[in-house]
Amino acid sequence: MKIPIQNVYYLLCYAWGHADQSDVVNVSELQGLDQVHDLLGKVLAEGTFQVVRRGLDRDYLEVREDIAGVRGKIEVAQLAKRALRARGRVACVFEEMSHDIPHNRILKSTLGALLRIPSLNRKVRNEVRAAYQKLEGVTEIRMSRRVFRTVQLDRNRQIYRFLMSICALIHEQLIVDEQSGEVAFRDFRDDENQMWAVFEDFVKEFYKREQSRYTVNRGGRRIHWFSSEGATEEDLGMIPRMEGDVLLDSADRRIVMDAKFYKEALKGRGGAKKLRSGNLYQLLAYLRNREKTTDGGPKHDGILLYPVVDEVIKVDVKLEGFRIQARGIDLAQDWRGIHADLLKVIEA
Repeated sequence: MKIPIQNVYYLLCYAWGHADQSDVVNVSELQGLDQVHDLLGKVLAEGTFQVVRRGLDRDYLEVREDIAGVRGKIEVAQLAKRALRARGRVACVFEEMSHDIPHNRILKSTLGALLRIPSLNRKVRNEVRAAYQKLEGVTEIRMSRRVFRTVQLDRNRQIYRFLMSICALIHEQLIVDEQSGEVAFRDFRDDENQMWAVFEDFVKEFYKREQSRYTVNRGGRRIHWFSSEGATEEDLGMIPRMEGDVLLDSADRRIVMDAKFYKEALKGRGGAKKLRSGNLYQLLAYLRNREKTTDGGPKHDGILLYPVVDEVIKVDVKLEGFRIQARGIDLAQDWRGIHADLLKVIEA
């Protein structure tokens, strides 16, 4: 399933909780791009231009330097050890405001990595190079998961938080040849597990943001098992947790939604294609146990939600007293159609 680049962008913006930052690029400018690394390069370059225009973040950094005169604290031990006095120098430690801070370093290093991808779109490459050059005075670093943990950003730095999410994704998908230094990019659209996680987070954040009838995941996603009579603590520790993807609650309707991602949503051949039995069993377990462990309220409905391209999934049945729907969302259509179809899924 190859989801169009524009829709990949919307999926990521919502999945990361950054739908407000989706205007970092004009989506119409993504027309003609068909590779994910081109999309991410375009967004990262445009985002860099934005933070440069607003003013790159700065912070105080500790500097150790041998200088004429005195600034900050004197390192007395270094004076004698290195005979600095004879040369008219003083070993000092002081703080200095600098742009060379962790999140700017990650930004520049990621832009540099994109420039080493041979297949990067020529126009995007020019934009990435221009953005890289805007970060003069910022040091490139060796990227790892650990460096992202050094970044502390408050809620007032939403654009930086968004760009760090992009940098982290790029870092995860890069394959570097240690001998040649060449860089390749894995298209995560081909990774069913990764797309499953993106789709699940996208659906959850979409319903949190785009509708007001239901509360979403109030009290968390956990669904408690109804009966555990006679079980010891050790036994209970062996029982897996139940967590629904999206739990929607209103005064007149409660929904347990399970978002699934498969390259082919239905199983079987030709006209014999059917829903996956494991998906139905799981959803029924969620419905039975949440119905029993919540206080009163309307009966629960269940929804299985699948992403599809050029396939129709529309199933309405009643099983064990629960209304169950299965719906496919065509991720190849225009974003406005996706938006409308997702809202239609939760209509009574």
